[in-house]
Amino acid sequence: MIGGNPFETATAADLVDAVAVRHPAREAIVFADERVTFGELRDRSRRLARGLAAIGIRRGDKVGIWLPNRPAWFVAQLACARLGAVVVALNPRYRGHELTYILGQSGASALLLTDHLGGIDYFETLADVLPNLAQAIPGEIDDIRFPNLRHVIVDADDEYPGCVRLRDVFDAGNEATAGHGPALTADDVFTLLYTSGTTSFPKGAMISHENCVPHAWNVAEVLRLTPDDRVLHALPAAGTWGGVNIPLSTWSHGACVVLMDVFDPGRALWLVERERCTVWNCVDQMARAVLDSPELDRYDRSSLRTGAFAAVGGGGHGMFEAVVERMAIPLAYQPYGMTEVNAMALVHDLDEPAALRAVPGIHTVPGLDVRIAHPETGARCRAGEEGELQFRGPRVTRGYWEKPEETAKAFTDDGWFRSGDLGVVNDAGHVIFKSRLREVLRISHHMVSPGEIEAFLMSHPDVDQAFVVGIPDARSNEAAAAYVIVKEGARVTETALADFCRGKIASFKIPRLIRFVKDVPRTPGPHGDKVQRGRLREQAIAELERGGRS
Repeated sequence: MIGGNPFETATAADLVDAVAVRHPAREAIVFADERVTFGELRDRSRRLARGLAAIGIRRGDKVGIWLPNRPAWFVAQLACARLGAVVVALNPRYRGHELTYILGQSGASALLLTDHLGGIDYFETLADVLPNLAQAIPGEIDDIRFPNLRHVIVDADDEYPGCVRLRDVFDAGNEATAGHGPALTADDVFTLLYTSGTTSFPKGAMISHENCVPHAWNVAEVLRLTPDDRVLHALPAAGTWGGVNIPLSTWSHGACVVLMDVFDPGRALWLVERERCTVWNCVDQMARAVLDSPELDRYDRSSLRTGAFAAVGGGGHGMFEAVVERMAIPLAYQPYGMTEVNAMALVHDLDEPAALRAVPGIHTVPGLDVRIAHPETGARCRAGEEGELQFRGPRVTRGYWEKPEETAKAFTDDGWFRSGDLGVVNDAGHVIFKSRLREVLRISHHMVSPGEIEAFLMSHPDVDQAFVVGIPDARSNEAAAAYVIVKEGARVTETALADFCRGKIASFKIPRLIRFVKDVPRTPGPHGDKVQRGRLREQAIAELERGGRS
């Protein structure tokens, strides 16, 4: 990193402005038939910032963005960054319950949405949240549950009662002059990213420009991006990876985001060929869909060079190898990240062998320190000893919006963020993610990662996916229970799968209960559906109480 990070103290808007000076005519975003240059991205976001200011959006106001991936999402995000307004990133898959909670908890002043995406009617959901919107005067929404909410802005050509069109806000920006408030700093909050909330109400992690902008440039260095790179982007913009890290890392080096609003494997392959995409960051559900697509070999994928692959929904045996070889992303790797410490918090050197790049981890980037601590005592673990991954440094969130108790619990007394994840540092100094701590099995005196058992089960030729949870055991505290999805046409039995384990893994790791299922409960997340292991555990305990044994 010769000369250091040029965006160490920059805001997101500073980053785009700097690149627009160097590469004004280069493409920043490609979306369908729309091509947005860096100069246009800068100018559109400036114009929208003036328009938002004209309707009363001020520094510190919260603006909810409830859009699918499209240029307007990122233009609005950058416009808010110019004003010092805080983006509240809303998953397009939210229903009325999540939307009501987050709009209220964040204190949002404005909501930007679309009307339709395919068969999804956003206003149908919004009617449950703001039932009196149609009777409201635009800009004067009055709802006791949302005391700060005044504006609903629609990215659509049609007019809707109680709302203002995004194009009209842009038009207001043509007439308005730029404000002259206090200068923004990298310490200002850029966005609130809400955790998935599978076990409790979502928490809005406060992400400042300092947390994510210099980190994005560092990640681009890891990926060795240049202005000639083109990054296929289909991950939802509501998350830390899709909404912050991928666009900012791409733009920091003058490269282009090739954007998809809805993921479709055939269209993804077509875009790779048409746009000569060089980088593709994806999750396992996307990879699986592409690998299973009959169109896989119809399109030229020779331009693909690298990208991060994350197994958020269970992955599968040989999935990473298939991404490298069959999908033809030769320098793919498995990173580690989370909302509070950024996507790509742990990364790989692209020169590492594929077998090492398949390991989730393994190096921190500048601005993040990591340690492994004993989850009960807090003592630092020795090399090879598993414990909690903890992070410290300027890339770590300062905490959760309006949740002081949760913020206090998230940090140790000496300032380390508790990830809630199990990890280990090996003798080579590699930091390796193992599993969620709350999912770790305590079998006798052993801490056993469910992922270890799952990986072994998936090595059976008939097993497609496996999910392991803990069930109570009188002798060993816990035992393993496995829910298994077999490959089409497979005839393996539960007894045969248990026999497959014997003599190959430690006896205490062999699942006490094995059940074959067509699928497992999942929760929509910003980077793919997450397995609801809590519900799986409840199901396993119920089966055990009914006398079920494999």
